[in-house]
Amino acid sequence: MMLSQKLLQNNKILNLKSNYTLKRYLKEAVELPPNYQEAKFQPLPEQKPERLSFLRALITGKVDNDVFIYPEQISPRYEDYFNWIKPIESYISHCTNKNVGKNEMLNHLRELNVFRTHIGEKYFGLSLSKTESLKLIEVLSNFPWLGTYMVKNHILPTEIIDKYGSNSQKLEYYPKIMSGDIIPTMCVYEGDYGTNVNNFKTYAVQHTKDSWLLNGKKSFVVNGINSNLFLVFAKHISHNTGENKPDSFSLFLVEKDFGDVSCTNVYDTIGRHETPTCTISFNDTIVPNKNIIGTPGNALEVLMEYLKPGQQSISGQAISILRNFLNKLIPDIIHMKHFDRDLYKFDVVKRILGEISFSLYTMESMAYLTTGMIDDYKNMNADLEQVITETYCANSCLKCIQIGLQLVGARSYMNDQSYIEAFHDAMALTTIDINNLDSNTYVAASILQFLGQTMHDHVYKKRNSFQFPVYNMFDKIFDKYVVKLNADESFHPTFKHSVRYMEDAINRFINAVLTLFEEEGTNITERYTDMQRITNMLTEIYGMFANLTRASRSYCIGARNANLEKDLAIKMSFVSHIKICAIESQINSTPLYNGDKLYSDAMDLVYEKRKYSLAHPLTKTF
Repeated sequence: MMLSQKLLQNNKILNLKSNYTLKRYLKEAVELPPNYQEAKFQPLPEQKPERLSFLRALITGKVDNDVFIYPEQISPRYEDYFNWIKPIESYISHCTNKNVGKNEMLNHLRELNVFRTHIGEKYFGLSLSKTESLKLIEVLSNFPWLGTYMVKNHILPTEIIDKYGSNSQKLEYYPKIMSGDIIPTMCVYEGDYGTNVNNFKTYAVQHTKDSWLLNGKKSFVVNGINSNLFLVFAKHISHNTGENKPDSFSLFLVEKDFGDVSCTNVYDTIGRHETPTCTISFNDTIVPNKNIIGTPGNALEVLMEYLKPGQQSISGQAISILRNFLNKLIPDIIHMKHFDRDLYKFDVVKRILGEISFSLYTMESMAYLTTGMIDDYKNMNADLEQVITETYCANSCLKCIQIGLQLVGARSYMNDQSYIEAFHDAMALTTIDINNLDSNTYVAASILQFLGQTMHDHVYKKRNSFQFPVYNMFDKIFDKYVVKLNADESFHPTFKHSVRYMEDAINRFINAVLTLFEEEGTNITERYTDMQRITNMLTEIYGMFANLTRASRSYCIGARNANLEKDLAIKMSFVSHIKICAIESQINSTPLYNGDKLYSDAMDLVYEKRKYSLAHPLTKTF
């Protein structure tokens, strides 16, 4: 073990003898299955130079030809990856109609190298790209609990260890994670409503020179009852003064075998029966110093990154849940009757199913555009795209399933529980995994900050029109914030008018932001309703952009059903444009006319009475 650690820490030896050393170490640390075969991929393609993210480029007009190219998997690694994932797809398909136990399924997937996927090649992992990871989650989420397990008990913990952990920590835990001896999970949230970084109760104090005492409770720990390695965020309390700084956090790798770790309040969550949540308690748990990730007291950055919206790998789960729901729904609709007529022939039924299909297409377009962009460019800051995509996928999945259930009617409750399970799975994505308020606020605040850097001088002059009369008089003539995409050569000519719709939508978005800046100034960040409107407009623009670039690519290369894709993208761009126009109209209206003041006044009354306060229709006053 010591020899292997020294070899792995020595870069020269590692580069020269990496395969031999790692294989030898893995064989010593892990009991490999008899039929084990090492999976090998071609290296990931070299990334292009760093650039502005596609969405930021669109809304500022800083576009080039690369912006309008939908990402493609064209490297030799493509064949390696799909040859590797094919047996996984086959096994998941085999398990669909069979009663296969959780442990049996996990063990078989482990034999298929699934739990090597988010561990670096240096440690005998596979180092999947974002796109490859998305596809894997999509496949595994045919069993929604399995997708959740993969994200919560593998991807999120190993990504944090990979980014912030030491070489010795990776060397110690990665082989055990791959073998299944270690199942990691995150311990972040506290209390009944999540977490408040300003009021953390879990704390750590130094016990000896080489150890710490950890105390506190963490709630909503996913699969905590079956996990044995907890990544615990705790307040860092100084041993010398007994005080803690407000932003002083540490991150500990706490093994269950350290002792004084207990699991209570086990909840079998709706829709995720195989991944229950629980409360994990630490009572003077002794944690070795070597199990702190990074420097004591400096884990705030890690905590903020974990809590930031867009990091929960929701998109692949949502896509799989909705696709399976639709694939189940369509055959049932075909065999259903309504007033002795075939239900599937009703135009309204076709429209509902079409809307679900189009939403699924948009979810796929946005998800794979986002991951492809991150994979293609160095240090790509795609935080906006990630948050927008995850939020859209989660909400669209739930909305579409609700609409579909109305078509099935009572049968969804009476005959087939899979429909209700799909509804519960979708609900989990929008309640347990994301918070729409946080996501909307993050996106809007980020884009306002980004645009404010270039608009602040203009806004100042508009808000002080008497000081700058000439500027305000000629401002509209020059229209310096008008975006011109000049994208005709980047799209198939069929999409010419749709690209014009997208360009107009972007300019309407810019005008709406300018209006809010001019009316509210810095107070705009306190107008959460308008922040939500900004996010909704940006989401429609990104969905429109993703659909058009994907459909144009499909139409140009002659993909299967490319004509339908073309018509779908054109129709969706028109619908998105209508939605953006409506939102812009709401922003241009005052709170008195767009309903904001009415809602606020009505709820002030309800809050005062602490109940619904409007008179019943049968109430008499005489």
